[in-house]
Amino acid sequence: MLKLKYLTLWLLSLLICSQALAEQRERPKIGLALSGGGARGMAHVGVLKALEEKRIPIDYIAGTSMGSIVGGLYATGMSPDDLEWAIKSVDWDNALNPSNKRKLKNYRQKQEEKDYFADIEIGISRDGAKSGTGLVGDHKVMLELQRLVGSFNETDFNKFPIPFRAVTTDLNAGEPYVIEQGDLAMAMRASMAVPLVFGPVKHQERMLVDGGILNNLPVDVVRAMGADIVIAVNISSPLATVNEQSSVLAVTYQSVDVALVQNTKQSLKLADLVIQPELKGIDASMFDRAKDMINDGYLATYRQSDALSSFSLPDNDFITHLESRNFLPRDIPSRIGFVSFSGNKRTATERLMTRANELIGQSFNASLVQDFVDQVVSTEEDIQVITYQVESIGQKKGIAFKVKEKQWGPDYLKFGLKVADDFDSNTRISLLVRHHRYNINSKGGHWVNDLSVGSVLGWQSELYQPLDFENKFFATANIDTIKDTRRFYQGIDAIGEYDHKKFGFGLNLGYNPTINSELRAGLWYKDQSVVPVINDIDFDTAINRTAGLQINFGYDTLEKAISPRFGYDLRAELGIFDRVQYLSFDGYRRFPFFNSSAAHLRIKFDFTDLVNNNEYFKAYGGVDDFAGYPTQSLLGLNAFLLELGWFTPMSSIDLPIVGVPDLTVKTHWGNVWQRNINIEDMIYGFSAGISFDVQDTVMFLGTGYSHDGEARFYLRLGTGF
Repeated sequence: MLKLKYLTLWLLSLLICSQALAEQRERPKIGLALSGGGARGMAHVGVLKALEEKRIPIDYIAGTSMGSIVGGLYATGMSPDDLEWAIKSVDWDNALNPSNKRKLKNYRQKQEEKDYFADIEIGISRDGAKSGTGLVGDHKVMLELQRLVGSFNETDFNKFPIPFRAVTTDLNAGEPYVIEQGDLAMAMRASMAVPLVFGPVKHQERMLVDGGILNNLPVDVVRAMGADIVIAVNISSPLATVNEQSSVLAVTYQSVDVALVQNTKQSLKLADLVIQPELKGIDASMFDRAKDMINDGYLATYRQSDALSSFSLPDNDFITHLESRNFLPRDIPSRIGFVSFSGNKRTATERLMTRANELIGQSFNASLVQDFVDQVVSTEEDIQVITYQVESIGQKKGIAFKVKEKQWGPDYLKFGLKVADDFDSNTRISLLVRHHRYNINSKGGHWVNDLSVGSVLGWQSELYQPLDFENKFFATANIDTIKDTRRFYQGIDAIGEYDHKKFGFGLNLGYNPTINSELRAGLWYKDQSVVPVINDIDFDTAINRTAGLQINFGYDTLEKAISPRFGYDLRAELGIFDRVQYLSFDGYRRFPFFNSSAAHLRIKFDFTDLVNNNEYFKAYGGVDDFAGYPTQSLLGLNAFLLELGWFTPMSSIDLPIVGVPDLTVKTHWGNVWQRNINIEDMIYGFSAGISFDVQDTVMFLGTGYSHDGEARFYLRLGTGF
């Protein structure tokens, strides 16, 4: 009788389990299709959070662009809370900025950056002229994606806790391409490679870009994975309105968006359920609105509660479902046992290893590796991107770095335009060209040439040779030859015109005490002359066929080259020549105030010795020092300038393309003397102006006044100011 009782219980349990298994088999498989849409894709996180609260199981995920990032991370086993933290932890403004962080650049790079050449390179090689494939550099985006993803042993996306697909577009085949295996960070990067902004990603001999071009909402992909029910989340931006007054740029953008919207509409028809967050007033670039977007996604999902209720699992079943989605394990070494580099051809491995040795023996941390890669790519100008993965050699685990050098090298050209006008019929225009050749040898020697054509005709060339792999010590060979056409003034009246010609060459030894400073000393020969063009102007310069020792020191901690809020910029030069001795200094500091404003303090001076009374050393005047006087109208052997000012962005004005203008107000006190310095002769006045930074190009309009001078307006346009 007892045996019969146990047998009955066993059969009953077996029947219950069979029914549960049958119900599980009968439960429809639910897939999630996440669309692209830039920053608006952060709303996907809110959707996932609400779906878990409503106990909706997700069996498959496919995503495009930002949808591939959110979907890919969720597919690895991240919870919605983890996902929210991960997305918010990315500095998207920096990741999408084409320029590297200024604080990572060395002093030499910072000084070259002050010429404000537009950050677009043209490469010169044996195959001719080439350019980069995108405006935004690859490495910062890849670093952020690798930090979020980590290092997985699993490369088959079908074996993720939730099977996943990243949707891209094959440029050469002209069709969508679905990535289902490989490096997850690479797949995400390919899926978000918006043409013109990012370069394409090479994967299995295919050139891949943003999947949104042909399949922005991959409902069909999820269906093909095996989903019975497809929930589509559409966060793509609605079309704008164009009319007869619309700009060429607006019409171009609309033409691209029309194709994206059209393929999204077709996908929406194939979905069983559509969730569409409102996202009012939020465009694809507003990464700072993460909280609002996540909330919009959350609320939009709850508005579909009735439709979703039929897919909801009982509490216990959903808990079991979540527990079955084990977090995809990462391959993380406790300590970094070794580092290696591959893919670098022009950049010497010895130089890279000198920097990387500091990683060996340290505890593995994604941010540590990210900072290292960011630093290397910022200072090694031949490198486009560095990716990494965890590898094992015997019992040791370490980091294998894969270097991708710029394919458009090894010679690079940058261009700039310099226009200056002080509205007295003295307009100065020069075209600027810069040539770089990096990695001439294993220690990273490089050659730079600056050419100016126009009002200033000049060629400056420097061969820069590090003496060690750390670039602590270096040597340079320099040639400078410049012809500058200037006006000659009596007071504020132009009475003639002359060519100021300069020629010099020198050999220097240098030392970099820190990444922000440089000290160099060298032997120089210099010659300057004045050649009349209009009227017979007879005067000489202090630098006239002279040879001797020149010592330079520089220190730069400004947080950006244009309109900085904080930091120092100091430059000093000591010249001990056979015909002249001089000390020059020009330095300023910005003190941050409030959220975005800054106070400004500047001191500049030139003092000379062993010179004749009829010679001159420097030319002052204009908006950069004594506003109210014509540009370069104050000639002298000695000068002093004290400048106080205030800088603030005019945040209430945000114009298309040019953005928010910066307002600068300054007052100045000082003078220029020939021989006898007299504090009672000081000139004082003020200047004010607004400027725009448009892709590292300056537009400035301002006015200034000095007593004994006059009110004067100034226009600056282009680079080199």
